[in-house]
Amino acid sequence: MKQMKKILYLIFAPLIELLILPFLALAAFIARFFPIKKSIFMGMMHINNLTHVANAMRQKGYYIQVVPWMIPEHEKDVIPYDIDLKKTYPRLYSNFVGQYFLSFYLFIWAIFKFNIFVMPFQSRLLDRTIWIKKLEIPLLHLAGRKVILNTFGGDVATPRLRRRKDLKYSLYDGYIADPNYQKFNEKAIARNTRILEKQADCIVSAIDHIDYLDRVDEYFHLRCIDTSTLQPQYETQNAIPVFVHAPNHRLVKGTDQIIEVVNSLNKRGFPCELKIIENTSNAKLIEIIKESDAVIDQLLLGTYARLAIEGMALGKPVFCYLRDDLYQFNPIWQHCPIMSSSPDNIEQLLEDFIKMTQGQRVQLGRQGRKYIENFHSLDYIGTRFHQIIQETLEK
Repeated sequence: MKQMKKILYLIFAPLIELLILPFLALAAFIARFFPIKKSIFMGMMHINNLTHVANAMRQKGYYIQVVPWMIPEHEKDVIPYDIDLKKTYPRLYSNFVGQYFLSFYLFIWAIFKFNIFVMPFQSRLLDRTIWIKKLEIPLLHLAGRKVILNTFGGDVATPRLRRRKDLKYSLYDGYIADPNYQKFNEKAIARNTRILEKQADCIVSAIDHIDYLDRVDEYFHLRCIDTSTLQPQYETQNAIPVFVHAPNHRLVKGTDQIIEVVNSLNKRGFPCELKIIENTSNAKLIEIIKESDAVIDQLLLGTYARLAIEGMALGKPVFCYLRDDLYQFNPIWQHCPIMSSSPDNIEQLLEDFIKMTQGQRVQLGRQGRKYIENFHSLDYIGTRFHQIIQETLEK
């Protein structure tokens, strides 16, 4: 039955899109005569960081809506996305056909409401279509709208096609070991990336994502946090050091190696505890980090992400692998106090940390907090992204 539905979809969807395209083009042309200013659409991947970026841009005077296609259960009613499509359009959202037509409605709704579209390379407004998705950006341009593509990782990652053999550790190690990633069609991802690179008004990317792109206009890590809502807790009362590790993909983050290292430290007489947090609300994770002594992010990717940012904002020292070759694209890393940790040196770094005094650990935590205030606060990210948007609008 499922196979039959797929066959029918592949037969009829292209014909439906052929009929719908003139209406989309007409709507886009009409929207062109309704100029809108300082209005941003962000979607449609469920990235909770976008809600923080939205707050940063609201402080700069923008109207902005963050609209994901789906919201994970542990984020429902927790992460303040602006629209929950499942709740707002329950009948359409309840089945694939309904979602298919919902994408056309959302596209028309969006072009009359926003003048700037910030989206990833995959999971965009028309991403559920067969071939019209290739015309999404040209249609937005027809409406006089600007498109900024910002990578989130999996939308452009092709570690097998673009394997960096000069790197001892990379995303490749996790991908080849994880059966879920082995199913990814990297050739299709690469084709999509090449098409959109030619169409976008601006491409914003940084960290390890740039390995998979031929074009980057702004090297910028678009992640921020509201430092006013996260107050640091530099000291703890733990009898032994407690490390927090919260992987979303164990094989990609080097979780097994981290477990082995902590076990080895305990056997060698350096007592410590590792808390692995998975499928947990962000609010609960924050409370766990507050009571910990340090955060271990990842050992293979070569860059930091949300966990490290939250850890530093809470005043916790962070262990995370930072690739040497990425510093040139991320100049703020020159000020970053993260202890760069690979499978080669993580045990020694954790041992040194265990030997530190409370005062030394607090000093590391203060450096991390200052780094986040300087380079990942709402004000810093909002100011920089506002500049990028203004430059894009002037093109």
